[in-house]
Amino acid sequence: MIPLTHYGVLAVGGADRDSYLQGQLTVDINALKSNQARHSAHCDVKGKTWSLQTVTRHQDDVLLSIEKSALEITQAQLNKYGVFSKVDIRDVSDQYTQIALRGQTVLDWFEDQDIAVPEAAMQVQGFETGVLVKLDYPENVYLLIAEQDFCQQLVEFATDNPITQYSHDVYEALAVQHGVPHVDAAHSNEYVPQMMNVQALAGIDFSKGCYMGQEVVARTRYLGRNKRAAFVFKIDTAVAIDADTVVEKQLGENWRRGGAVIRHAVLGEQTWLLAVLNNDTTSEDVFRLAKSEHPTFSIEPLPYSIDDGKK
Repeated sequence: MIPLTHYGVLAVGGADRDSYLQGQLTVDINALKSNQARHSAHCDVKGKTWSLQTVTRHQDDVLLSIEKSALEITQAQLNKYGVFSKVDIRDVSDQYTQIALRGQTVLDWFEDQDIAVPEAAMQVQGFETGVLVKLDYPENVYLLIAEQDFCQQLVEFATDNPITQYSHDVYEALAVQHGVPHVDAAHSNEYVPQMMNVQALAGIDFSKGCYMGQEVVARTRYLGRNKRAAFVFKIDTAVAIDADTVVEKQLGENWRRGGAVIRHAVLGEQTWLLAVLNNDTTSEDVFRLAKSEHPTFSIEPLPYSIDDGKK
């Protein structure tokens, strides 16, 4: 179990809920089923990403799971245009707890609660007080978004049983290893979604019609104007990373700016990085952290193609 205290939840309700979000997010909300979750992006009119989110339904709301520092930014932008629609946009982070889960013992607990465990990637099982999502990681990782009382029952069960509870750094490392980006406040409104490989995670529906930033996102795909992508790195030592950390690329005896780190995690003596670089980067290229004496490193394989958008 991994408590995801660095993530929050926006709930969007009201009669115009779906039609409003259809004009705001990069995925087809009108086609979103109650047993389905999607990766998605929320952009400005220039196609720059305010936040990335996991989107699903619960009862009469659409829930957006968002990195907490970017949640307030997205809420403010949604509210700016929401005044013209019958929508209710609420920060319910204090109502819902989010936990990442893995392993048969904890999954059996859900079965004991008469909650069927989803079997397919990004499939959702809803219940009275929340949803259980099977994420698209090969390790069978699940995301629980549920009211606090329900999650407390699970925590108490874990305390009395052989279930290990990890810090959120483990979840961040899993996300980086699998090329799953997020946007925090430091990088909000900086990148077009394709620069972070959102299309490769089925987080953009190119045929859905108009939404905020759609023209730029579409041109980036059809005119081939995107020159950047997100790449995974592993450093075999623990390194302190901050929001301004830059990756430099070796050119002969010199170094030049390669890109910026957008997600990272330190696990013991390993540091995992997801950085946005030129999309012609290859495994032969050598990188380092800017102005650092730490070892050089090269990219790790991505688990998907950034060319065709298919995982």
